[in-house]
Amino acid sequence: MLYTRAVLVDLNFSWLLNSRPLALRQLVAPSNPTFSVVQPSELEDASEFIQPHSLVLTVGIAFKDRAAELGRYVDHLADAGAVAIGFGTGLTFPAVPETVVDTARRRGIGLFEVPRRIPFISIVTAAHQEQRRRSFAEQQKLFDAQELLTHTATAGSLDALLKESARVLDARVTITTAQDVLVGTATSPAAAAAEEAGEKLYYSSYRMAVRGARHHTLEVHAVRQLTASSRSLVRHCAGLADMLLARPSELRAARNELNSFALSVRLGLGGETSLLPPQFDSPIDESGLTRPIVVAADGQRDLDRALAALDDAAEDNGHFLYAAPVARGSTLVLVRADQPISEVLQAFGPTARLVRVAVGRVVAAEDLNADVIGALAAGAGLLALGEHSLPGITQLPWLREPAVERALAARRAELFGRLSIEDERHGTDYARTLTVYLRHGGQLAQTAEALGIHRHTARNRIARIQELCEVDLSDPATFAETFFSSLSGLVGPA
Repeated sequence: MLYTRAVLVDLNFSWLLNSRPLALRQLVAPSNPTFSVVQPSELEDASEFIQPHSLVLTVGIAFKDRAAELGRYVDHLADAGAVAIGFGTGLTFPAVPETVVDTARRRGIGLFEVPRRIPFISIVTAAHQEQRRRSFAEQQKLFDAQELLTHTATAGSLDALLKESARVLDARVTITTAQDVLVGTATSPAAAAAEEAGEKLYYSSYRMAVRGARHHTLEVHAVRQLTASSRSLVRHCAGLADMLLARPSELRAARNELNSFALSVRLGLGGETSLLPPQFDSPIDESGLTRPIVVAADGQRDLDRALAALDDAAEDNGHFLYAAPVARGSTLVLVRADQPISEVLQAFGPTARLVRVAVGRVVAAEDLNADVIGALAAGAGLLALGEHSLPGITQLPWLREPAVERALAARRAELFGRLSIEDERHGTDYARTLTVYLRHGGQLAQTAEALGIHRHTARNRIARIQELCEVDLSDPATFAETFFSSLSGLVGPA
């Protein structure tokens, strides 16, 4: 429940006149029907001390022998923000001077006569007590409304919460997404009638909690101007609505975790025995085909952000995310075989620069195994951050001949296996450097830029790689052989 501190509310001058113990007599009706504070003042020029929207009490003692100057005094009180004057009689002046009455009428400022028997402190005290009474009553009303909305929300219905909020606020209450998609709305009878009549409605909005790349906005169009208590109630309603909207997200997260567990068990990625049937729910097309993708990052936080972006995109399309950890810092993602690769890559959004993405060829669900996933994971690990590899990266059919594939795979194991051992032992980055160098056609400048290192560093790495692998990459044939071997396991029909 939300709480607010007591706030002194405005009082009506009608209440002041109807308070018989104060015995005030109205001489000039105020143009402003309410006041916020009562303050006595006997300074000749109290401009800097007068509070806005105030009722100023005075006996005019500073003008005892200068009654004609009281008109100027009323002017400066009005200019300072006073909305009414309570003029005490029987002490300095036996009656309210005519110049005071005339100036008050001209300025539209209220004027009340205060009999001598009524001390100013009794007016100040009465106003303060009434303000506190009304303020606490308003606060209790707020607490009751908050409790009512909370009780309504616990039933789990967003529509019921919006309907009750609209009734309590006497307004039209609407929730939309960041893309201005309507989530829910409700309108009180008074607000509906006001809208139909073209009357002005008072507007307020509240942005609800951000979840991933999504957030909702609660908007209120009220018949009456929203008070501090009303705005507090709007925030309370937004908090309750956010919890109701979060429930589908929590269920979605649980479903994603189940999908991840199912993938891990089905593919043996976690080492468990099969606990689920092979026909578990998976993103396959009508032909039973799916597309594996391995996403890798330098840190788990970056990987989580990228997967969250994929999940947001999947939700927007009415799908679930199918992902399972492959190794530290990398995850297998399955998408439907008929989903365009460009659409998948676009789903990463700004997080694409944080990850390496290896897109595999489409395969039958029963043919997806650890070898296919391992080849993709190895390929992803050799990419630079922000890069991706695609299936069908080459259209040369002879590369898919079994004998050629075996030869290239052996050459890849020889070259990159040696570099991987060196990287693991000494913390170098030779395997990825070689892949990036090959992908950029042996251009040192482009390689250095892709890796985020200096050109001289790239040159030294390539020299050391040639030394370790005993190859001369300046030889076109050797370069071509090394390049095609780097593609082993990644090429194939799209």
